[in-house]
Amino acid sequence: MVYRGKEKPSLEITLTDGQQNAFVPQYTTLDEIKGFVTITPHVETKIDQILVTFEGFVKTYVEKVGTASATNGRTEGFREIFRLTQPISEGTTSASGKMEAGKPLTVPFEFAVPIEALPKCCQHPVENEAVRRAHLQLPPTLGDPLTAVWGKSMKDDMAPDMTIVSYSVRARLGSGYDDKNKRWIWIADLSRKVRVVPAVPEHPPLAVLDGKQDDYKLRKEKSIKKGTFQKKFGTLVMESAQPPSLHLPPLRAENPCPVTTMAKIKLRFEPASAEDQPPKLSSLVSKLKVATFFATKPMRDIPSRSSEFHYSSDKGLYVESLLLSSRCVEAVAWAKHTSPPTSSHQDLSRLSILDSSIPAPSEFYREGQDYYTARILAPVTLPGIVEGDTNHKIFLPTFHTCLLARVYALDFHLTCRTPSASITMPEMHLKLPIQISAAPSPDARPNLSEGEARAIARREAAESHPGNVALPSPAYTEQDQLPGIFPPSPGKEETTPTSRSPGPGTVYPGPVEFRRSVESFETPRGLPPPDYNIQTSGRPNVSTP
Repeated sequence: MVYRGKEKPSLEITLTDGQQNAFVPQYTTLDEIKGFVTITPHVETKIDQILVTFEGFVKTYVEKVGTASATNGRTEGFREIFRLTQPISEGTTSASGKMEAGKPLTVPFEFAVPIEALPKCCQHPVENEAVRRAHLQLPPTLGDPLTAVWGKSMKDDMAPDMTIVSYSVRARLGSGYDDKNKRWIWIADLSRKVRVVPAVPEHPPLAVLDGKQDDYKLRKEKSIKKGTFQKKFGTLVMESAQPPSLHLPPLRAENPCPVTTMAKIKLRFEPASAEDQPPKLSSLVSKLKVATFFATKPMRDIPSRSSEFHYSSDKGLYVESLLLSSRCVEAVAWAKHTSPPTSSHQDLSRLSILDSSIPAPSEFYREGQDYYTARILAPVTLPGIVEGDTNHKIFLPTFHTCLLARVYALDFHLTCRTPSASITMPEMHLKLPIQISAAPSPDARPNLSEGEARAIARREAAESHPGNVALPSPAYTEQDQLPGIFPPSPGKEETTPTSRSPGPGTVYPGPVEFRRSVESFETPRGLPPPDYNIQTSGRPNVSTP
């Protein structure tokens, strides 16, 4: 039977986990999603299948742009992240499967946000297993303006229209089975979107190849001139490293603290002559680059070079730049260092590795030359986290999937003043990778079986209540020495001491008998026998000549 229009049963999804009144329910890793589906038939309806699922997917598309109209078009990519199915207990419907008109039916459901996707979701070739593990992590909800919320505010997640990551609780009713196409005939379908931001721990720093195979720049050298047509008066070196991650608070935290980290920028100035002084620093501008890499074919590696995603028929890149701060750094002081005349370039490079506050010398450095160093501490704070902030952007944790990736980078622009004010102030630029991580929910707990729960309880009990440490058995303390370790000397009998092991404060009867028992053994490998200085009380002092 075909149901049309008002003949179709109506569906309603209700949450009972405390977010039933939320505009967009929000969940993180291991959070439970509880509720029920209400089925209300308007006419007598035969129900053969009731399917309630929690599912997520990634969808992308890339516009093909060519000179000929035949080459224009769109390529699309789709990946299902997971699909969790709620088991339906027997007896939910009548034996005949028919539902009476106007008599609602309630089907409860309970899901938990998984830690990661199943391995079958990423079966394409990758460069290494680290890429596959990254692809199996859950991406956050992205690209849907109706689910981009922070607290009670709608914000921009800085995603292009070509990308979407969506999660929802979905209910479907099947009436009849299509044997030809091997699928159910669905007569009702309803989805309720939820926002998922998984917990993401901080990962180790990236292995940056300094611009050779990525877009990052951790070190910069620049020659500083006194004037337009004058010779240089020194070389300025600017370098830094990837700072700690920006750690987002729990998803539903009340009054969250600012999300901040600290970047350490190291400077080194090598004057051209002994009379030249380091330039005066002017300002430091920090920006956050938000890059969204997407493709219609699975990516084999972690994207890090933007040029590979330009002018491609199956790849794309969308970048936004946010100004974080602009600080005056004129008060930063330089420290002078005097190098020994015999120090080589390699020795100074090794010294800079040992002392992390001193950058390595430049390629123009001369042996024995004096130099200056300085350090700038640049705090980095994400806008829009604290309540009352007017920033309309929302930040998602760093993630990588088969078709989509979100990457962040810090841009630092340093300007300084030269002795001649008639030329443009020199400017240096660094681009550092940075990760945004996310804290888990404090109430999230994994669903464990009874056996797993008992095993964990036993382990925790053993760790919290360690067993008593008993004294060793007398069988192991009767002898001072273990016979047979050192073979006896030729012509000498092996002597076994009969005294018990001395305890604290034991008074020895004298050194003579103990020395005889020691001398009755031969020192291995031809070494001279050790000199035992025996005291009449306490423990013996053993010294080797």
